[in-house]
Amino acid sequence: MDQYDVGDDADRPYWLSVPPQDFTALVDFIMPEIEAKLGRDGVFAPLGALMAREPYRGAIELFDEPMPDKKDGNTQLDHLKQALRNRVACSHQRAAVVAANCTVLLPGSGKQAEAAVLMCTHRDGTAAHYVYPYTITNGRVTFAPLEMTEGTQDIFPPIRLRPWIRETCPPRPVGYQVGLFLFHGIDRETVLHRMHLADTGRPEADCPAPAAIASLADGWTVVWFNDSAAALHHATHMEHYAAGCTALALCVDEPDYVTEATGYANGAWLWTVRHVGTSRTRSLPGGPHDLHVTGTPPAQLAAIVTAMRKEEADSGYLPDMIDFYFDIPVELIYALTGFRYCQRDYDRARVTFNTLLLAMPTG
Repeated sequence: MDQYDVGDDADRPYWLSVPPQDFTALVDFIMPEIEAKLGRDGVFAPLGALMAREPYRGAIELFDEPMPDKKDGNTQLDHLKQALRNRVACSHQRAAVVAANCTVLLPGSGKQAEAAVLMCTHRDGTAAHYVYPYTITNGRVTFAPLEMTEGTQDIFPPIRLRPWIRETCPPRPVGYQVGLFLFHGIDRETVLHRMHLADTGRPEADCPAPAAIASLADGWTVVWFNDSAAALHHATHMEHYAAGCTALALCVDEPDYVTEATGYANGAWLWTVRHVGTSRTRSLPGGPHDLHVTGTPPAQLAAIVTAMRKEEADSGYLPDMIDFYFDIPVELIYALTGFRYCQRDYDRARVTFNTLLLAMPTG
């Protein structure tokens, strides 16, 4: 058991959230708004809400977009959805809901009824519709039992990661934001000592820990951080950690399509290969074919780039539908160590991680 198996939800990291939990929170948030509008006006114009990527119980804001002058409900709904698409394209959101006043057919009877239809969507592609038929008597709104149906993902853009590479990786709806540090030439205990970490001896359960360690078949030790702030902290100390050994770092940010692999040897930086697949600012141009190489990278890089270009050309996908270059730094680390962050089962054995704790520095 790791530290996230127990305790208050407020203490859980956001990467443990799941779409059903997020949808329930969105519905619970927006239904009082709908009830108030129905009780006051008898109808309501389409409205929405957004859930931020962090924290675990994501912060929710009402998205009550001013409607166009046209009173046509479909026009208003399309306007609201487009506004939400524009918002999620430039901000860190993990789920959204669009609520509309609709006429529906009641199951069984086939009779028509007015209903609040809540269309929930998640950044991982999950979608669901929550239908609440209602009646209004003397300004009092009564909702019938909930009907739930499968929804359509039409707010968040499609995920552009290579899907077949992650078939053996446990799904993470919010996307992976992780840092990996790999060492060769020093033993596992030395790695832990230098990074001020302690091995609990407990294998990671289905619920991931903030930090974990594993030993690979070819003598590599890999330390995994789910906490991006902790990963960034350790990345700034890699030259110290790499004294007398070979060391590699891999930073992965799936939501923003950013990957970076860096190599060190005997306490010195050697090379960095970085990909920024999308950009929210002019200072980071990015793009699906962005690849920035500094220093002298390993010889394997050229073959990996060539293979990725060929795979993209042969894939049948339209240009820019899949971010193939995202995996170039990932495949470079795999070529050097035999390990991918998005893979657990290998021909030799399954890689098992032990949960780590922060240790107090000595001396």
